Amino acid sequence: IAQAMQKQRTINLETSDVEEVPHPLDDQYEMLKCGLKLVPKKDKEFKLLNEYMVNTGSGWYNLKLTNLWKVDRENEADRFKAHDKLGNRKLLWHGTNVAVVAAILKDGLRIMPHSGGRVGAGIYFASENSKSAGYTSPAGKRGIMFLNEVVLGKEHHIRRDDWTLKSAPKGCNCIIAKGHTEPDPAEDEEITIDKKKVIVPKGKVINVPEWSDSSFGQSEYLIYREDQCRIRYLLEVQFP
Repeated sequence: IAQAMQKQRTINLETSDVEEVPHPLDDQYEMLKCGLKLVPKKDKEFKLLNEYMVNTGSGWYNLKLTNLWKVDRENEADRFKAHDKLGNRKLLWHGTNVAVVAAILKDGLRIMPHSGGRVGAGIYFASENSKSAGYTSPAGKRGIMFLNEVVLGKEHHIRRDDWTLKSAPKGCNCIIAKGHTEPDPAEDEEITIDKKKVIVPKGKVINVPEWSDSSFGQSEYLIYREDQCRIRYLLEVQFP
């Protein structure tokens, strides 16, 4: 996708009457159709999300947050409005290979035809940074992760793998594969994004006896509609 964008941009420039050629970095940024706003390290927002990363990733990858950007993808706000009446919103992790970051910023998180996993064909999120960090293929020691506002609505909980799932049960909006551990809910922090209450499960990870017999070590959050999440932050992280 990134190569196709670059090729089309080159064609547009060659057929344009504009004499001034934009700087390559400006040109590439413009192709993403995605606003990225750097969050200063001294801001409360940066400190909160860094705490979320450290508390839910400590002991595994021990990542360092080097840069944080707010993300505003073109047209994503409009499609996200389809779920305005649903509550139970959480800021959840999604890790990915650096090779597809440009495609995600351009087209969003998608359910691809070949998508699949332990909870079927959906978009996977986690409340523990260490879970998503395991899917982050860094370039050298530098990786990219996303924090997403996910509309969970009414939850359906499972404790066993089901590769056949393609949607939540009727009357439910998501499926959560409950794990042995979860960030301490007593330490959840509520923030407001676009006048909506969003939970940041930033607590230190604790054992959940109720789900000790689950086949999942860490919880996995699944949605089966692409418009049910909105990318809110892009994080540049340093691996040890």
